[in-house]
Amino acid sequence: EAEIAVGLGETLASGARGTPWRLEIDQTSGDVRTTAFASLSTAIMMHEHAMHLGMKTVAVDYSRQELSTDREQRDTLGRRLAAVGAALEAEYGAPQDIEGCVVGDDVYIVQSRPQPL
Repeated sequence: EAEIAVGLGETLASGARGTPWRLEIDQTSGDVRTTAFASLSTAIMMHEHAMHLGMKTVAVDYSRQELSTDREQRDTLGRRLAAVGAALEAEYGAPQDIEGCVVGDDVYIVQSRPQPL
């Protein structure tokens, strides 16, 4: 399962009201199932100017984001994230709890640890 939100990971970790997009990906078939559409109303972002250090909270209309309006994009992202997850699980020999980000076409992993049972 993948949970996705706009902005920094802190958007999810902070317990913001609402839910992120939730995708379940079948590792065998590659089928992507959307189990929740994002209902958050804000995102935590870095300040855009070097003079302002830190984070800011901005309003986001999640219903207008491409992951809400374009199933093909959700499916493509879900399959990409599943492939990254499968590679990390193969490398570490166990299911992983993975945190990362997507910037443009790039997926960055910031943390991978054994999945708690």
